[in-house]
Amino acid sequence: MLSLTGFIFSCRMQLRRLYKHKFAIGLSLILISATVIWGPTAYQESWLDPFSTLNVPNRALHPGAINKLGMIRSEDPFHPYYYTNQGKIGELMRDLQRATPLSSSEQATLNFENQKINYFTLHQESSKYHDQVDYALQYYPDKGIVRFGQQLFRINEASIYAFTQITNGMTSGWWK
Repeated sequence: MLSLTGFIFSCRMQLRRLYKHKFAIGLSLILISATVIWGPTAYQESWLDPFSTLNVPNRALHPGAINKLGMIRSEDPFHPYYYTNQGKIGELMRDLQRATPLSSSEQATLNFENQKINYFTLHQESSKYHDQVDYALQYYPDKGIVRFGQQLFRINEASIYAFTQITNGMTSGWWK
């Protein structure tokens, strides 16, 4: 049976062996404690700014989550289209993160009467982590503006180009 003094002596012998590597052990303890303390605050899913302000979790709208796009044009609402190229959809979602929200004064000066509108459905398939969800997005191609939720965003040239490529590559009908 192991006595208390034998146990303490055994622990001291184990620590003496680690004493030779005190620099490596100390550095590892500092790195582990820094990771535990600052890790959660440093990691933020900020790749979809400014869309993260819409009360939609970032994990729902990250570029890999949206796997299908549906579209209806305002001038032809009875012919839907869809798009399933994951690479282009991810590129569009990454480009949309650079959109800048419009202020209320800018929104007041905009006139959307008789404007061409493309209504998009951002489709997320169900998996073991989340349910199937569709998000609505309106794109005004003549103005370079996107409406997501109740907010308007001005998009950059890369987003406009991605929308043009996706619109030109869409298939008639709706996904199954």
